[in-house]
Amino acid sequence: MDTFLQQLAATPAVEWIGAVTGITGVWLSIKEKILAWPSFILCYACYVYISYDFGLPALMGMNIVFIGISSYGWAKWTRSGNNEAKVHVSTTTHSHWPRVIAFICTGTIGLGWLLTQSGGAIQPYADAFAASCGLTAQWMLSRKHIETWIFWLISNVTYLILFALGGLWPTVVLFTLFIGLAIKGWRDWSRQIRA
Repeated sequence: MDTFLQQLAATPAVEWIGAVTGITGVWLSIKEKILAWPSFILCYACYVYISYDFGLPALMGMNIVFIGISSYGWAKWTRSGNNEAKVHVSTTTHSHWPRVIAFICTGTIGLGWLLTQSGGAIQPYADAFAASCGLTAQWMLSRKHIETWIFWLISNVTYLILFALGGLWPTVVLFTLFIGLAIKGWRDWSRQIRA
């Protein structure tokens, strides 16, 4: 417990900002609020730095891509109130599933191999798998596909384990909250679909 409290006290401001904006972004996205996107962009910018510093290059690259996808999601959700049809919570179409599975498999193997070759990455294939699932989840969130929450769960559990092995306890707490929020997101969006 002393180690946890010492690490909490020594946690840099960038990690606190990333945690607060990440939790806020997930909460706002569950509620389908447009302010989720700028909150996500700030969170991901913080985690680009954190993942670089910790030695998870796939997580760093994923967060860089997340900034771009968040900009797309922000524009898509904003436009849906104007001339475009409103984006509603829906399920991923059957035709997309082979592409989703191929992307995750290819991303895990290809990115994992690259990380292994470059050296310096801890758990390169686990990092690559979690990053591929996270990229899938972020794309699905931008389109309001309910399966986003399943892929967030998979990615967050994987990263939670990696951060716990590395002793980054404040980030473990954050990812535990992300897991809880993903479960809430699944439940809330499921109710919308049933309604």
